[in-house]
Amino acid sequence: MSADPHLLTGAYAAHALSDTERLAFERHLDACPPCAAEARALREAAARLGAAVATPPPAALWERVRAEVATTNQVPPVPGRIGRRLPSLLAAAAALLVVAFSVTALGLGLVGGPGRSEPAADPVAAVLAAPDARRVAARAGGVGQAEVVVSRQRGRAVFVAAGLAPAPAARTYQLWVVDRSGPRPAGLIEVPAGGRVTRLLEGRVTGSEQVAMTVERRGGAARPTSEPVVVVDLRA
Repeated sequence: MSADPHLLTGAYAAHALSDTERLAFERHLDACPPCAAEARALREAAARLGAAVATPPPAALWERVRAEVATTNQVPPVPGRIGRRLPSLLAAAAALLVVAFSVTALGLGLVGGPGRSEPAADPVAAVLAAPDARRVAARAGGVGQAEVVVSRQRGRAVFVAAGLAPAPAARTYQLWVVDRSGPRPAGLIEVPAGGRVTRLLEGRVTGSEQVAMTVERRGGAARPTSEPVVVVDLRA
Protein backbone atom coordinates (compact mmCIF):
# COMPACT_ATOMS: atom_id res chain seq x y z
CA MET A 1 0.00 0.00 0.00
CA SER A 2 1.26 3.53 -0.78
CA ALA A 3 2.85 5.41 2.11
CA ASP A 4 0.50 8.29 1.33
CA PRO A 5 -3.15 7.12 1.50
CA HIS A 6 -4.27 10.37 -0.17
CA LEU A 7 -2.94 8.94 -3.44
CA LEU A 8 -5.12 5.82 -3.37
CA THR A 9 -8.55 7.25 -4.20
CA GLY A 10 -8.23 6.28 -7.87
CA ALA A 11 -7.10 2.73 -7.11
CA TYR A 12 -9.92 2.37 -4.58
CA ALA A 13 -12.52 3.61 -7.08
CA ALA A 14 -11.18 1.15 -9.66
CA HIS A 15 -11.28 -1.78 -7.16
CA ALA A 16 -7.52 -2.19 -7.60
CA LEU A 17 -6.67 -2.62 -3.89
CA SER A 18 -6.26 -5.90 -2.07
CA ASP A 19 -8.71 -6.71 0.74
CA THR A 20 -6.14 -5.66 3.35
CA GLU A 21 -5.34 -2.41 1.55
CA ARG A 22 -9.03 -1.70 0.99
CA LEU A 23 -9.89 -2.09 4.68
CA ALA A 24 -6.96 0.12 5.72
CA PHE A 25 -7.93 2.76 3.16
CA GLU A 26 -11.58 2.73 4.27
CA ARG A 27 -10.40 3.46 7.82
CA HIS A 28 -8.50 6.40 6.36
CA LEU A 29 -11.66 7.60 4.59
CA ASP A 30 -13.48 7.83 7.92
CA ALA A 31 -10.93 10.40 9.09
CA CYS A 32 -10.35 12.27 5.80
CA PRO A 33 -13.43 14.03 4.35
CA PRO A 34 -11.64 15.23 1.17
CA CYS A 35 -10.50 11.70 0.29
CA ALA A 36 -13.98 10.37 1.03
CA ALA A 37 -15.53 12.97 -1.27
CA GLU A 38 -12.96 12.34 -3.99
CA ALA A 39 -13.37 8.56 -3.82
CA ARG A 40 -17.15 8.92 -3.92
CA ALA A 41 -16.97 11.19 -6.98
CA LEU A 42 -14.58 8.85 -8.78
CA ARG A 43 -16.71 5.78 -8.04
CA GLU A 44 -19.81 7.58 -9.31
CA ALA A 45 -17.93 8.57 -12.47
CA ALA A 46 -16.67 5.00 -12.91
CA ALA A 47 -20.23 3.70 -12.59
CA ARG A 48 -21.39 6.16 -15.25
CA LEU A 49 -18.51 5.12 -17.49
CA GLY A 50 -19.39 1.46 -17.09
CA ALA A 51 -23.01 2.08 -17.98
CA ALA A 52 -22.04 4.17 -20.98
CA VAL A 53 -19.68 1.63 -22.55
CA ALA A 54 -21.55 -1.56 -21.65
CA THR A 55 -21.95 -2.82 -25.22
CA PRO A 56 -21.57 -6.46 -26.33
CA PRO A 57 -18.23 -7.28 -28.02
CA PRO A 58 -18.26 -8.26 -31.70
CA ALA A 59 -19.34 -11.86 -32.27
CA ALA A 60 -16.06 -12.72 -34.01
CA LEU A 61 -13.81 -11.31 -31.27
CA TRP A 62 -13.55 -14.48 -29.19
CA GLU A 63 -12.80 -16.61 -32.24
CA ARG A 64 -10.03 -14.22 -33.25
CA VAL A 65 -8.53 -14.39 -29.75
CA ARG A 66 -8.61 -18.19 -29.76
CA ALA A 67 -6.98 -18.30 -33.20
CA GLU A 68 -4.18 -15.96 -32.13
CA VAL A 69 -3.53 -17.94 -28.95
CA ALA A 70 -3.37 -21.21 -30.89
CA THR A 71 -0.79 -19.91 -33.37
CA THR A 72 1.39 -17.70 -31.14
CA ASN A 73 4.47 -19.21 -29.50
CA GLN A 74 4.73 -18.43 -25.82
CA VAL A 75 8.11 -17.39 -24.38
CA PRO A 76 8.89 -19.16 -21.08
CA PRO A 77 9.45 -16.86 -18.12
CA VAL A 78 13.00 -16.09 -17.01
CA PRO A 79 13.46 -16.92 -13.30
CA GLY A 80 13.59 -13.81 -11.15
CA ARG A 81 12.65 -11.40 -13.94
CA ILE A 82 8.96 -11.16 -13.11
CA GLY A 83 9.64 -10.07 -9.54
CA ARG A 84 11.97 -7.31 -10.69
CA ARG A 85 9.61 -6.08 -13.42
CA LEU A 86 6.37 -6.28 -11.42
CA PRO A 87 6.50 -2.73 -9.98
CA SER A 88 7.13 -1.21 -13.42
CA LEU A 89 4.41 -3.37 -14.99
CA LEU A 90 1.94 -2.29 -12.31
CA ALA A 91 2.90 1.36 -12.82
CA ALA A 92 2.40 1.03 -16.57
CA ALA A 93 -0.98 -0.64 -16.07
CA ALA A 94 -2.04 2.11 -13.68
CA ALA A 95 -0.98 4.77 -16.19
CA LEU A 96 -2.99 3.06 -18.95
CA LEU A 97 -6.02 2.93 -16.63
CA VAL A 98 -5.74 6.66 -15.93
CA VAL A 99 -5.39 7.49 -19.63
CA ALA A 100 -8.37 5.32 -20.58
CA PHE A 101 -10.48 6.81 -17.79
CA SER A 102 -9.54 10.37 -18.76
CA VAL A 103 -10.24 9.89 -22.49
CA THR A 104 -13.61 8.26 -21.87
CA ALA A 105 -14.54 10.84 -19.24
CA LEU A 106 -13.82 13.64 -21.71
CA GLY A 107 -16.10 11.99 -24.24
CA LEU A 108 -18.92 11.68 -21.73
CA GLY A 109 -18.54 15.21 -20.37
CA LEU A 110 -17.46 14.11 -16.88
CA VAL A 111 -14.54 16.52 -16.94
CA GLY A 112 -13.99 19.69 -18.93
CA GLY A 113 -12.25 19.63 -22.29
CA PRO A 114 -11.81 21.72 -25.46
CA GLY A 115 -15.11 22.79 -26.90
CA ARG A 116 -17.07 21.52 -23.86
CA SER A 117 -18.75 23.95 -21.48
CA GLU A 118 -18.31 23.69 -17.72
CA PRO A 119 -22.02 22.94 -16.98
CA ALA A 120 -21.68 19.66 -18.92
CA ALA A 121 -18.99 18.51 -16.50
CA ASP A 122 -19.01 17.80 -12.78
CA PRO A 123 -17.03 20.78 -11.44
CA VAL A 124 -16.62 19.26 -7.96
CA ALA A 125 -15.09 16.06 -9.34
CA ALA A 126 -12.95 18.11 -11.73
CA VAL A 127 -11.41 20.06 -8.84
CA LEU A 128 -10.90 17.00 -6.65
CA ALA A 129 -9.21 15.12 -9.50
CA ALA A 130 -7.13 18.05 -10.79
CA PRO A 131 -3.39 17.25 -11.07
CA ASP A 132 -2.50 20.27 -8.92
CA ALA A 133 -5.29 19.78 -6.34
CA ARG A 134 -4.08 20.87 -2.90
CA ARG A 135 -5.80 20.15 0.42
CA VAL A 136 -5.63 22.67 3.24
CA ALA A 137 -7.12 21.93 6.66
CA ALA A 138 -9.03 24.46 8.73
CA ARG A 139 -7.48 26.09 11.73
CA ALA A 140 -7.94 24.19 14.99
CA GLY A 141 -10.87 25.22 17.14
CA GLY A 142 -13.45 25.46 14.36
CA VAL A 143 -16.77 23.67 14.02
CA GLY A 144 -16.38 20.01 13.04
CA GLN A 145 -13.62 18.99 10.61
CA ALA A 146 -13.18 21.09 7.51
CA GLU A 147 -10.79 21.32 4.57
CA VAL A 148 -10.62 23.13 1.26
CA VAL A 149 -9.37 21.46 -1.92
CA VAL A 150 -8.08 24.08 -4.35
CA SER A 151 -6.86 23.84 -7.94
CA ARG A 152 -4.91 26.85 -9.18
CA GLN A 153 -5.08 25.53 -12.75
CA ARG A 154 -8.88 25.46 -12.69
CA GLY A 155 -9.25 28.51 -10.50
CA ARG A 156 -11.82 26.70 -8.35
CA ALA A 157 -12.03 25.26 -4.85
CA VAL A 158 -14.23 22.82 -2.95
CA PHE A 159 -15.16 23.11 0.73
CA VAL A 160 -15.43 19.73 2.47
CA ALA A 161 -16.60 19.24 6.06
CA ALA A 162 -17.54 16.39 8.38
CA GLY A 163 -19.30 16.43 11.75
CA LEU A 164 -20.91 19.78 10.97
CA ALA A 165 -23.93 20.51 13.13
CA PRO A 166 -26.98 22.17 11.54
CA ALA A 167 -27.08 25.96 11.80
CA PRO A 168 -29.36 27.47 14.46
CA ALA A 169 -32.98 28.13 13.60
CA ALA A 170 -33.53 30.89 11.03
CA ARG A 171 -29.77 30.97 10.42
CA THR A 172 -27.48 29.48 7.78
CA TYR A 173 -23.80 28.85 7.20
CA GLN A 174 -22.23 31.10 4.59
CA LEU A 175 -18.86 30.71 2.88
CA TRP A 176 -16.56 33.62 2.07
CA VAL A 177 -13.41 34.00 0.00
CA VAL A 178 -11.19 36.63 1.61
CA ASP A 179 -8.48 38.40 -0.41
CA ARG A 180 -6.83 41.82 -0.27
CA SER A 181 -10.12 43.41 -1.31
CA GLY A 182 -11.94 41.86 1.63
CA PRO A 183 -14.53 39.06 1.87
CA ARG A 184 -16.88 38.14 -0.96
CA PRO A 185 -19.79 35.67 -0.72
CA ALA A 186 -18.96 32.15 -1.94
CA GLY A 187 -22.16 30.23 -1.25
CA LEU A 188 -24.57 29.02 1.42
CA ILE A 189 -24.41 25.62 3.09
CA GLU A 190 -27.33 23.38 4.00
CA VAL A 191 -26.13 20.61 6.33
CA PRO A 192 -27.60 17.18 5.48
CA ALA A 193 -28.11 14.35 7.93
CA GLY A 194 -24.73 13.09 9.08
CA GLY A 195 -23.06 16.48 8.86
CA ARG A 196 -20.97 15.77 5.72
CA VAL A 197 -20.77 18.65 3.26
CA THR A 198 -19.10 19.00 -0.14
CA ARG A 199 -19.62 22.45 -1.65
CA LEU A 200 -18.05 24.11 -4.69
CA LEU A 201 -17.10 27.67 -3.78
CA GLU A 202 -18.72 30.27 -6.01
CA GLY A 203 -16.38 32.39 -8.08
CA ARG A 204 -12.70 32.11 -8.90
CA VAL A 205 -10.22 30.91 -6.27
CA THR A 206 -6.50 31.04 -7.00
CA GLY A 207 -5.09 29.58 -3.77
CA SER A 208 -3.80 32.93 -2.49
CA GLU A 209 -6.86 33.68 -0.34
CA GLN A 210 -8.53 32.61 2.88
CA VAL A 211 -11.80 30.75 3.02
CA ALA A 212 -14.07 31.46 5.97
CA MET A 213 -17.47 30.27 7.14
CA THR A 214 -19.81 32.34 9.26
CA VAL A 215 -23.32 31.96 10.65
CA GLU A 216 -25.70 34.41 8.97
CA ARG A 217 -29.42 35.05 8.74
CA ARG A 218 -31.29 32.69 6.43
CA GLY A 219 -30.75 33.72 2.86
CA GLY A 220 -27.23 34.98 3.52
CA ALA A 221 -25.65 38.41 3.77
CA ALA A 222 -23.68 40.73 1.52
CA ARG A 223 -20.94 41.09 4.17
CA PRO A 224 -20.09 38.92 7.20
CA THR A 225 -22.03 39.90 10.31
CA SER A 226 -20.39 37.46 12.75
CA GLU A 227 -16.99 36.03 13.58
CA PRO A 228 -15.94 33.05 11.42
CA VAL A 229 -16.54 29.60 12.85
CA VAL A 230 -14.16 28.07 10.29
CA VAL A 231 -11.08 29.61 8.66
CA VAL A 232 -8.95 27.88 6.01
CA ASP A 233 -5.82 29.78 4.99
CA LEU A 234 -4.87 28.82 1.43
CA ARG A 235 -1.84 31.14 1.41
CA ALA A 236 0.41 28.74 3.32
